[in-house]
Amino acid sequence: MARRGSGLRTAIKVVKAIDRANKQAARESQRREKARQRAEAQALREHERSVREAQRELQRQVRAKKSAAKQAFKDAIASASEEYQDRCEERAALRKQFIQEVLK
Repeated sequence: MARRGSGLRTAIKVVKAIDRANKQAARESQRREKARQRAEAQALREHERSVREAQRELQRQVRAKKSAAKQAFKDAIASASEEYQDRCEERAALRKQFIQEVLK
């Protein structure tokens, strides 16, 4: 003769199965939340990195532009100095020529 229970054991098994499923669902939910937070933090780090790189590039461009302007100024000064020196030499030659003409 088979024992006929009141179904309490079956009810306990069902409750335990539901409890296990709830715990598993909570663990999965925590895993998904942690994964989402990790992905969000990674995206934030990548964004900050790209912003820093853009700032560095901007600084590089500013320095290059400033350096080019400084070099252009130096070149202009050197050119003006050469022109001045040429004029001084021409004047000296003219003075010598004039003196030679006067002394003759």
